[in-house]
Amino acid sequence: MVYTLPSITRFTHWGTCTVKSNRFTLIWAALSHALAWAAFLWLALWPHAYQGVSATPVQLAESGNRATATPNELVQHSASIVEVNGLWVLIPLFVPVALTGLALVALLTWKGGAVGIVSILWLLTIALLAFCLLASLSFGALYTPSALALIIAAAILSLKLRLPRVPQE
Repeated sequence: MVYTLPSITRFTHWGTCTVKSNRFTLIWAALSHALAWAAFLWLALWPHAYQGVSATPVQLAESGNRATATPNELVQHSASIVEVNGLWVLIPLFVPVALTGLALVALLTWKGGAVGIVSILWLLTIALLAFCLLASLSFGALYTPSALALIIAAAILSLKLRLPRVPQE
């Protein structure tokens, strides 16, 4: 089975021309989505997201002498982000996956004009960057590679559709 890329129609002063959707745009958008999934799964399943050490206090001997005291015991603890915060934390972790997925679906299924797909792609890119910025002190930094890949996809598509084309007859 052969898959073809959707066409994007744009209007120029020469008339209507059909521009095949750039493969590099789709590759970068798919890479962005894959990186968002990787960050989501890493954060949701990594068992050492939270780490800590607890110690039992030193108990002194009845004489009050510390030299005969029993040694304290250090116990290391670790837990995943879901174990500590509950299942609700998966909702904000899934936001970048949804944004990059929408961008990829929009690129694959868009039937409207070129201005529309470029606007949608940049809108989703800005939303993902805003999410990374807002969550940058906790887990937002792990979604930054996904945001950068989506910026590259949007820039490639914008530049490709801005260049003047020679009409094909």
